[in-house]
Amino acid sequence: MNSVIEMVSFKLAAGVTEQDFMAAVARSQKPIAQLAGFQYRSLSYNAEQQRWTDIYYWQSMTAAKAADEAFMSSVDCQALIALTDKDSVVMQHQEVHFSSCDSAE
Repeated sequence: MNSVIEMVSFKLAAGVTEQDFMAAVARSQKPIAQLAGFQYRSLSYNAEQQRWTDIYYWQSMTAAKAADEAFMSSVDCQALIALTDKDSVVMQHQEVHFSSCDSAE
């Protein structure tokens, strides 16, 4: 079974500073990292488009879908969601078919 990435791309809500956003990201990490099937997370920023992309790696699609529900019910994750421009959010799941992190023998 392939790993799954969950990519969430968005802009920050009006008036939200990068400092406030990054503090909310840090608070959200602990509950996310404790979810079943979590592997790791990365966050990137496209300054030209002013869009953030939060990428989560999961062991399976089942784990990714279950995490979505847990994310929405977490107080720390809700604080993160409150800082985003909800109309700009684009979310997708994709199966990973190659990773340089896999051991090649």
